[in-house]
Amino acid sequence: MVFILIYIIVESTDLRHHLFKASRTSHLSPVFPPSLAPTASNGTSKPTRHSGFLCGSVKGNLGNRLFVFASIYGIAKMKNITYVIPKHDTLLHTFNLGNDSTLLVSRDFRKCKGTVYRKERICCGYDPKLLNLDLSKGYTLITYLQSWKYFEGAQRHLKSQLTFKIDTQLWVNHTLEKILQNQNYTQRDDVTFIGIHVRRGDMMTSVSGYGYQVATPAYLHRAIDNFKHLSNVIYIVCSLEIRWVKGHLHNLTNVYYSDPKHGPQKDLALLAACDHVITTVGTFGWWGGWLSGGNVTYYKWPAKPGSGLRSQFSRDYTDFFLPQWIGL
Repeated sequence: MVFILIYIIVESTDLRHHLFKASRTSHLSPVFPPSLAPTASNGTSKPTRHSGFLCGSVKGNLGNRLFVFASIYGIAKMKNITYVIPKHDTLLHTFNLGNDSTLLVSRDFRKCKGTVYRKERICCGYDPKLLNLDLSKGYTLITYLQSWKYFEGAQRHLKSQLTFKIDTQLWVNHTLEKILQNQNYTQRDDVTFIGIHVRRGDMMTSVSGYGYQVATPAYLHRAIDNFKHLSNVIYIVCSLEIRWVKGHLHNLTNVYYSDPKHGPQKDLALLAACDHVITTVGTFGWWGGWLSGGNVTYYKWPAKPGSGLRSQFSRDYTDFFLPQWIGL
């Protein structure tokens, strides 16, 4: 019997074995621009390594910080230059980031203070002019860089970098194991986990005037219906507003509610361990969907028409949401 777990969550040496990510194929196939295409086995020369380098902001909540990291990493790999992050970068508390042909984790971040600053045209869309760089110079790229197009050709490398710390992986394994036991299952292969990230809070209060819109209960029901062809479903809910979720999804059965006190790192790791993800709004859920590698649905009206926020996205939102994701 196959058992399906839908995981609702708000705001890794890899656990693809055992419970974490067992037996699932990623839907994200890296697309390499010509400069990154694999070289032939006959000794074709590699692209020229340049002396320039990139830096970026190390501030922001986890979802926003991940976009900055991934986008600059993608641009650096595309240009065959180095991306420098400091040893104190908060992402190092969550992920096993390490030096490779693109990334340099540096104890001395002072070299980034003398760089040329380049700012994106819009925060949630792709700006090709940002890629016009003198590859002999150092640049700091700002501000939010929230478009998958910046790192389209580096997804395989990012997947290797963005593995969770071992203590987080073990916690996820333990949590999923308890859920399986409570539902009388013992094998990860018998279960399909589907995550749903619900965010409301600040988007309805402190920043609502900028044009943020939150997903409606109707959207959540449509998104759940999108997976109705799957049998034996369990929903795991993690939100800062558990009471709201319970009130609007009260007919949902086989539900596990994650404690918000777990914190964003563990919640994101739980999303990443799911087979599919239902996001609502915000960057945290976006990254939960991307890291899961499965089918993802999203609320396709995150910004009010005519608002300042709406002007920061591309016309059809396709710079922000992946083309294989499903907008409802």
